[in-house]
Amino acid sequence: MKNRVLVFLLAFVMAACSISGSQAYAAGEENISGERTDKYVMQYLNITVPDTYIQLTTSLKNSDSKWSIANVTDPSNRKKEFENRNVIADYFDPETNTNVYFISKSDSVTLDAFDTTEYTDEQMIEFAKTLISEEEGIKIKYSAYKHPEMEMFKIEIEETGENGDRELVYGTIVNGMLIQFSMDTQYIGSIKEDGSFRDEILFKILDGTHFIEKMTREEYEARVRKTWIRIGCFFGAGILLMIVLFIISKHNQKQKKKRVKLISERLYSFRERKKSGEVDLKNVKYEIETDYNKNLIQTYCTYNTWFRNIKRDGLMAVIYVGLVGTAFYLGSTFVLILGIGCALILLYARYSKNEKYQENLLKRYDLKKKKSVTAEYRFYEEFFTQSGIDSISEYTYTQIYKVANYQGYMLLYISEENALIIDIEKIPEDKRLEFVRFVVEKSRI
Repeated sequence: MKNRVLVFLLAFVMAACSISGSQAYAAGEENISGERTDKYVMQYLNITVPDTYIQLTTSLKNSDSKWSIANVTDPSNRKKEFENRNVIADYFDPETNTNVYFISKSDSVTLDAFDTTEYTDEQMIEFAKTLISEEEGIKIKYSAYKHPEMEMFKIEIEETGENGDRELVYGTIVNGMLIQFSMDTQYIGSIKEDGSFRDEILFKILDGTHFIEKMTREEYEARVRKTWIRIGCFFGAGILLMIVLFIISKHNQKQKKKRVKLISERLYSFRERKKSGEVDLKNVKYEIETDYNKNLIQTYCTYNTWFRNIKRDGLMAVIYVGLVGTAFYLGSTFVLILGIGCALILLYARYSKNEKYQENLLKRYDLKKKKSVTAEYRFYEEFFTQSGIDSISEYTYTQIYKVANYQGYMLLYISEENALIIDIEKIPEDKRLEFVRFVVEKSRI
């Protein structure tokens, strides 16, 4: 059992790892030129950087060696800083010991501006001045930078006191989202000998930035409306599904009550007629022996666990995959990972139930010591009996809940989950079809 648990957990971890990643970015793709491309789906852009650059994100495990390479001693605290500053990724260059931060956020201000990539230099500078205001002890210089794909603002921030820290920021707004790249000078090697900023480190990232898609405001608003409609349909379908399942459940409960009442009435009538001698107890129509062994138990439990309600399970699986797939399509990788995890847990729970059920039946019939035990079935016109295992049991045909055939066995369900097992091959071949028709016909209510 422990080994099965380990296998299950390993399967879950591998499945999660195979699709893990942030909604904001995806893993980089390396190529032979010594560069890699990091994809940022939510920002609609790719960034190509030297493959020596270390990418730090909030989804990176605290135990990952990248943190120590980047001289980060407390990954948890750094992740909190990322979240507070809207840092999507921190690129660390081991050669110069320099960090460049990729920052992105969306709010009412960025949505109002929506797209500054076509601004003139003067417009971009004026916009940049609205983002950061000068304070005492801080000197700020604004300028424009022409990126191959967009107009960007450039902000140089310098403290005039003894500390003299500097920060360099490049940014723009596209698709209603603020995109910024910044670096500070707290790391050795981030300033040139002449005191100027080491721009080339940041430029390697800027030059490798490429927008996958640029939308107009109208296209963006249409996409937002479409997304809300999808979300509404997703949750609406979930609510509708729960209502339908509730109605079906109520209907099934009523049908079960009717069936139980009808069976009870017919069983009472049968017993009364049996007492008065009106039931034929002599003429046996079919007499069948079935050897209960490990193979029979395994076959029965397999059907009972995996195939007994295959239509219902198949429908629920399709609905489940549809809901989880829709959530993933709407951008929720977490829901996809959670959905796969839940599916694996449900499958393992059913597998464990099957194993336990087999163990209980083997113990019940003492089949761990014996090779087999023989059950004898006698079918009369109005009832049938089972003997040889447990005590002698008597059933009317109306007590049969369901008749199923699986791998040479006929399963007579006397409840929703428990069945009597009959080895069809023990019946003469020329009478098998006749016997099956007899039982099916008699069990109809």
